[in-house]
Amino acid sequence: MSEISFAKSFLASLDKRAIKLPADHVSDAKKYPAQSPFTLPRQTHPFPRKGATSTASQQAKQKTVTATLKPMRGSGETITVADLTLTSTIHDVKTSYAQQSGQPQDKIKLLLNKKPAADLKTLQELGVEGETVELSVMIIGGGGSAATTPAVEKSEPVMSAPLGGDDKMDVDSSQTPAPASEKAQAEADGKADAQAGTVAEMLKGEEFWADLKGFLAQRLRDEGEGEKLAKVFREAYGKR
Repeated sequence: MSEISFAKSFLASLDKRAIKLPADHVSDAKKYPAQSPFTLPRQTHPFPRKGATSTASQQAKQKTVTATLKPMRGSGETITVADLTLTSTIHDVKTSYAQQSGQPQDKIKLLLNKKPAADLKTLQELGVEGETVELSVMIIGGGGSAATTPAVEKSEPVMSAPLGGDDKMDVDSSQTPAPASEKAQAEADGKADAQAGTVAEMLKGEEFWADLKGFLAQRLRDEGEGEKLAKVFREAYGKR
């Protein structure tokens, strides 16, 4: 092979390789080949249509749902709430239930498939598709009023007369607060004993332990664990 043929083959192999440009390379735009401008095609619909979304929302509003609310204990009354839609919230269902049952709304907790349902969630967001839905009702605290603590009257100290001296102060025995304070203390002791007896009766009943089981199931979000812990607490109380 002659030198000329070798040089030609070497230059041909170099032309096939990619050109590596340094990081600070600047190209001249005037040396670019002339190209015709490219025009984008015109869109058929300048703005997206919202007909499908609006139609779905209208169908959700027109579809009526009937909710059946059953207490978790099984001893309460089952209430049916009609004229609901898929856009109705859990707060709306709680309001209707509170009006029919007479329970305070802030004590009511609704569960769907044994899972707590948030007040701002709609029935559609919770996965309700049919015309009927069954919800469980939990009454926090049993719906009863809290026990009041008896107030004990405060007695003022009595100033005793000095042992010596000519000046003696007459004390009216009818206005002495000592008997009144003893009477108040005796009443307070009696009320405390009555309250202790009421607490013991509550702990012997099934209502307290059912409320405890419901509270633990709500906090743990597991009905099985809540029932197990409530059983442990009851056995521990019985062994005292």
